[in-house]
Amino acid sequence: MTTVSFKLSDAKPWTAEELKRIKNIRDEDIDYSDIPPTTPEDWKKGIRGKFDRPAEKSVSRK
Repeated sequence: MTTVSFKLSDAKPWTAEELKRIKNIRDEDIDYSDIPPTTPEDWKKGIRGKFDRPAEKSVSRK
């Protein structure tokens, strides 16, 4: 298995053509076949913010 990693700062910005194409995608055109279906019962067990980590703020003092 190969691991690929990159820094977000190395990512190229989206082109106008890419943004236009993404904005025009309809829900019906998205392939969800490799994602297991969910039910309302699955969402009842969800915990909001479980994996959320607040951004660290740098503090300096003069």
